[in-house]
Amino acid sequence: MTDFYATVFGAGPSGLSIANALSKKGKSVLLIDPYVSENAPGAPAGLVNPATGRRAKLSWRSRECFDALNRHLDELEQFADDGAQPIISRSGVIRPAINEKLADNFLESLEKYDWPKGWIRWMKRDEVTACNPEIAPNHGALYLNNGFTVFADRYLNTYRKFLRNKGVECRYEEASYQFNENSRTFSISIQEEHYSSEHIIIAAGFNAPSFKDWDYLPLHLVKGQIVHFEADEDLSWHHAVSSMGYALRRGKRELVVGSTYEHKFEGLNTTDDAYQRIADKLANMLPNISKRVKKIGQVAGIRVTTPNKLPVIGRHREIDNLCIYTAMGSKGLLFSEYTASLLADHLADNTAMPDELGTDRFHK
Repeated sequence: MTDFYATVFGAGPSGLSIANALSKKGKSVLLIDPYVSENAPGAPAGLVNPATGRRAKLSWRSRECFDALNRHLDELEQFADDGAQPIISRSGVIRPAINEKLADNFLESLEKYDWPKGWIRWMKRDEVTACNPEIAPNHGALYLNNGFTVFADRYLNTYRKFLRNKGVECRYEEASYQFNENSRTFSISIQEEHYSSEHIIIAAGFNAPSFKDWDYLPLHLVKGQIVHFEADEDLSWHHAVSSMGYALRRGKRELVVGSTYEHKFEGLNTTDDAYQRIADKLANMLPNISKRVKKIGQVAGIRVTTPNKLPVIGRHREIDNLCIYTAMGSKGLLFSEYTASLLADHLADNTAMPDELGTDRFHK
């Protein structure tokens, strides 16, 4: 008998979600990540928004994703200390059409997609001004009632503590694995300790391509930078603003603004060029506010994407109990809980993975 049903490499949104999904099925899980802790710094905020891109496309399986994420957030908020700072803000998302092309795209989206009732509505210019007079001159806006802001650093640290409390073995140390051909299991080494595991799941985000077993997948890395600003006085709204960029509220005076999409880059350093591009995004969305803020932080991270912009989840083509769960792109928070449930069902109950997510879609 193995020590663990599954060993998950990576304790970001993907790794935490699959560890949680397997734990709910009564499976023993070892979670490994040498780059984080339960008090780790991180991005100050992220956006959950089902209307994606300049065309406000309804995101993949949005109802299932939102339902799964909201159920999880309810559980996580109950777990968090009563006096702890919030991990989310359910304040909605306004998407102003700051040019005519965006307005045309947004209005087309309302007709093109089967939006669940109550998720989205169109706001005329005077409604936008009444909602937030700081928003740039516009041609109206979409308002997404179910969009919200996640305070990513607090969320991830709370999630790690939650899993440990549930019995997941969490190790924030360097580790390696080796496949045993005869037993079809894995040996896990953490310093001088050794364990056995029935499955390995690589959920290591931008580090996933460094696991050579998966070098046949077309994983693409995109660097993104965000800037943390503080205004000179309290801000009068709470919703997120998203239009050719986004501005998220955190605290009474703080704004988190992003993001860059850098397809060619060297390292995770922050840059002055990225800061200027992000400052320009803020000026385009909230021109008056942009003159009243100072920079208090800047963060860089890397997303993993695939050619069809959907996650890649499933088994290795030669070692069927070696799995990958990565490439969430900019929708990691939205996709994570639902797609984790799909992978957990696939492993524990042998259900099929959706073809559009599967690992074999790249080499059929």
